[in-house]
Amino acid sequence: MKWLLVVLLLVQGNGSKQAPAAFVQKSAAGSEVAAARHDHVGKPLPDYMTGDQCLFCHRNVVGPTWEREPHAWTIRDRSVPPAVPQLPKDATHIIGSPQHYRALKLSGYGKFDILADDGKTWQADVFAKQCAGCHTTGVDPATHAFSAFAFDCYACHGDITTEHTTKPEIAFLGLKRPREPKEIVAICAQCHLRGGRSQSTGLPYPNNFVAGDDLFADFKVDLKREYDAQMNPADRHAYTYTRNVFERGSKQTCLECHRVHGNPDLKHEYCVDCDDSATSGKAAGTQKLRSETCRY
Repeated sequence: MKWLLVVLLLVQGNGSKQAPAAFVQKSAAGSEVAAARHDHVGKPLPDYMTGDQCLFCHRNVVGPTWEREPHAWTIRDRSVPPAVPQLPKDATHIIGSPQHYRALKLSGYGKFDILADDGKTWQADVFAKQCAGCHTTGVDPATHAFSAFAFDCYACHGDITTEHTTKPEIAFLGLKRPREPKEIVAICAQCHLRGGRSQSTGLPYPNNFVAGDDLFADFKVDLKREYDAQMNPADRHAYTYTRNVFERGSKQTCLECHRVHGNPDLKHEYCVDCDDSATSGKAAGTQKLRSETCRY
């Protein structure tokens, strides 16, 4: 029992984080103005609690269904279903869905090469600078290397500590947490609001975003693009609902229609935003759904 106590104390010690202080800037008149920027931009990657630790308590609901969820295989080993039609022999992993995907080759810890459109050339830097922020967990702000491919619990539920066992409300997106629409949508928008850029890195994904951060302090995106006729329906949907919450005061969040844990059949209960004059919903063609950011 002594070793167990030591381990618990170490975990609790590593999990204790101080809330980021508000940035203070000088106004033209010299008075101090609180900028209220709560983010992890320019800070070390948190020593977050991993999914293996979370599943000790959440094994009955999350455990049985997680491997069937798309968030669990945004990147997956080539042997893990769903299968894709064709891969080169030296490919080790897949990014994307069965319909829209790219081949990957593991090239070191936290690094992937991605197969170019010619189907022959392996590109070394594209994954780190285009894809890593939204298809992996724990991307280092300096090296762009990641700590885990696909999503760990930390990506959506935040940098929680062992205190969560007695205070379940501190976990973001948890059933016990008070509902805050901007907080919820920001967590989803960190990946689904494609087309933005980090002001600090210039990359098309947020710099070290952690659930609860001010996403738009560093991640800049023009929400008026919801009216862009060239944008595919899936991206336009994300722009519209993000703008509804952040600029129009809507209380309707992504969680009303989209489920991640539990019965996979309930993930998409009802949606009207994929309809347009040309085609709609699942009938939309491959080219129509192509992402300008992901390019697949």
